[in-house]
Amino acid sequence: MMRKQIFKHIRAHYKTIKGYSSAGMESGKDESKIYLNANENPYELPNLEGLNRYPEPQPPALLEAYAQNYGVDYTQICMTRGADEALVILTKVFCEPHKDQVLISSPTFGMYGVDAMAMPAGVVDVPLIKKDGRFNIDKENIIKQASNIDNHIKIVFICSPNNPTGDSFLHEDIIDICEALEGHCIVALDETYAEFSKAGSMVADLDSTPNLIILRTLSKSYALAGMRMGCILCGDEDFITLVRNKVMDAYPLPRLSIETAFHVLSPEIKAIAQDNIKKILAERERMKIELEKSDKVNHIYPSDANFLLIEMDKAKEFCDYLADNNVIIRDFSSQKGTENCVRLSIGTIEENNQVLELLNKYNNLPTK
Repeated sequence: MMRKQIFKHIRAHYKTIKGYSSAGMESGKDESKIYLNANENPYELPNLEGLNRYPEPQPPALLEAYAQNYGVDYTQICMTRGADEALVILTKVFCEPHKDQVLISSPTFGMYGVDAMAMPAGVVDVPLIKKDGRFNIDKENIIKQASNIDNHIKIVFICSPNNPTGDSFLHEDIIDICEALEGHCIVALDETYAEFSKAGSMVADLDSTPNLIILRTLSKSYALAGMRMGCILCGDEDFITLVRNKVMDAYPLPRLSIETAFHVLSPEIKAIAQDNIKKILAERERMKIELEKSDKVNHIYPSDANFLLIEMDKAKEFCDYLADNNVIIRDFSSQKGTENCVRLSIGTIEENNQVLELLNKYNNLPTK
C-alpha cells in the first residue's frame, strides 16, 4: 500500500529509467583498499587531505546518525544539499512539465512555486486564512483543489512552522489533508523549523501516512546553513531507493559537509545546539515583548520558529533605516498576505539589543 501510494504519482519514465552508477556507488569506500576506478587525482594538497577523493554518495554511517536524530530507519532517508535540493527533487520526480501542478498556501516559502515554474509546472495557491491575529491553513479548500483531477496537482506543499508567518499548523489538520488526498497526490511537509516548535515533528506519522513526505535540514537548528545538509524522509523505502539511485547526482554531498554533519550530530555538539535553541527561543520572547512597546509596531504574529513576523507602520522605511545602520532584516511589506510586515530573524543578545536601540531612535525621528 505504501509503495503504491507514492509510486502512483511518480513520472512514468522514472519507474523504468536506468540510473547512473558512479564509481563510489559501485565500490563504497574502504581505507585499506587502493582506488583507481574514479579518475581521481592521487596527490593531496597541503591542508586539504582527503579532498582529492570523491566521498560516498550516501555514507551509511551518516545515514544512521540521521536516523537516530530523526527517529526513523536509515532506509527511509535520502540526504540532500539542504532542504532546497529536496524541493527540486520532489518537483522533478512528480511533476510532468506543462501538465502537472503543485499546491501552495501563501504567504509561504517562495521556492515551492519557483521550483515548480522552473519545470515548468503550474502553481495553485490556496492562501492561508488570517483570523484573530494569526494564520492557518485552509484545510477544506486545499482538499477540494488537490482532489480535483482537472487541476493535475501532484504535490501539496505545507511548511510548518511556516516561513514567513511563523505559525505551526495542527498535526490533526495535516493528517486530515493527507488522508483525504490518498490516491490523488503526495503531501510534502517542510519541517525546516521543527526544532524550534512546541508542536514538534510528524516523523512518527510517516509509517501510517502513505502519501506523506517530510523535509528536514541541519541549516537552522544546528547552525549549519553554510554546509547545505538536509534530507528527505519517507516511509516508502522503495521511493527513497529510487531517489538515491536514479534522481540524485553521482556525488551529491561534499566531503566537508559530510564530516561536519557527523560532528554536529554527535552527542556533545547536539547538546550545545539544543542549548542554543533554548537561547533563541528565550530571545524570541524577549524581543516580542520589547518590540510590542513601540508605537510603530501594530502586531507581532505568533511564532513557532526562530523569527518574528512584525506588522508595523512604514515597514519598508524601517527596513531601509536599519540597513543604513548596517542591520539587515527582510521586507515582506509588498507581498500579498504580509502587507506592511517585516521578518526579523532572532540573533544574539547583542544583535537583538542593537535592533531595539535602533528602533528606539527610529521612534523618535521627526515625522516626514
